[in-house]
Amino acid sequence: MEIQFIKTNPTENMTILVETKIPVEKQLAVGQKLIAYNGIYGEQAGFIQEPNDQRAAKALRMMAGEFCGNATLSLAAWIMEQKHMPIGEKEFVLLEVSGAKDLVLCEIQREKQGYLGKVDMPLPLSIVWEAFQLEGETLTLPVVHFDGITHIIVERKIWGDDAKSKAEQASIIWGEKMSEVFGILLWEETTGQLEPLVCVKDASLIWEKGCGSGTSAVGAFLAMQAEKDISLQCKQPGGTMGVKASMKDGKLVSLQISGHVSIVAVGKAYV
Repeated sequence: MEIQFIKTNPTENMTILVETKIPVEKQLAVGQKLIAYNGIYGEQAGFIQEPNDQRAAKALRMMAGEFCGNATLSLAAWIMEQKHMPIGEKEFVLLEVSGAKDLVLCEIQREKQGYLGKVDMPLPLSIVWEAFQLEGETLTLPVVHFDGITHIIVERKIWGDDAKSKAEQASIIWGEKMSEVFGILLWEETTGQLEPLVCVKDASLIWEKGCGSGTSAVGAFLAMQAEKDISLQCKQPGGTMGVKASMKDGKLVSLQISGHVSIVAVGKAYV
C-alpha cells in the first residue's frame, strides 16, 4: 500500500500525519507500521480526513481514536504550510479531532523556523484519586480522564532513581483497568520536569519526548488542586510546552497548551 504522509516535530513528539484515505478499521494497524523503527519512525500517527462539520478546515483521527494536542497542532501547522504563511503572521484554525466532542481551535504563528502553536484542549471528564498496587505497595494517585485518553500523575520522587522502570512495570499491571490509551506521567513540581510514558494497548509503549495531553492533564490537576488559574511551563525531554488552566466558581472552564511545531518531511511510504 502506498501512503502519502507528512512527518512533523511538535516538541520532538514525532508525529506522522497520513493524507491517504485509510478505512478506520485499518488505521491502527497502518499506524503501527508507520511509527515502527523499520517504517517512517515516530511516536504516533494520525489520519487526515474531511470533516463532518463544515466549519472545520480538516478532521484528524488518531490511530487509536484518542485526542492528541501535538498532532492537532501539527495538522494546523501543515495547513498553514500549504498556504505559505509569511513569517510573523498568525491565523486561527478550527479542526475536528478524535476524542474531542467539540471543534478544536488552534492559533498558529509562523516563525523563522517552524510554527508556534496554541490549542484549546478538551476539558477532562473527571479528575479523581485512585488506588494502585505495585510490588505490594498501594499508591493513591491523581488520575485525569479525558475522552479517549487517561493520564496517571506520579510524583517522580515516589519512585526515585527507579522511576522509569517502575512506570514501565506499572503500565503492564495497571493497564488492565485503564482505557485503550493511557499515560503514566512522571512529574516534578519543584522543577517543572515532566516525563510522559504513553501506552496504546496492543500497539505501542513509548516514552514521549513531549506530550500535549499529558501537559494539559498536569495543568488541569494543579488548577483543580489549587482552586485557581494556573500558567506553567512543563520541561520535557524534547523541549518545553506551556499550559494555562482557568477556573470559575470552583470548576475548570478552559485549558490551553502551547508549543513549537516544524515540518520534518513529506513523502510516500509503503506498508
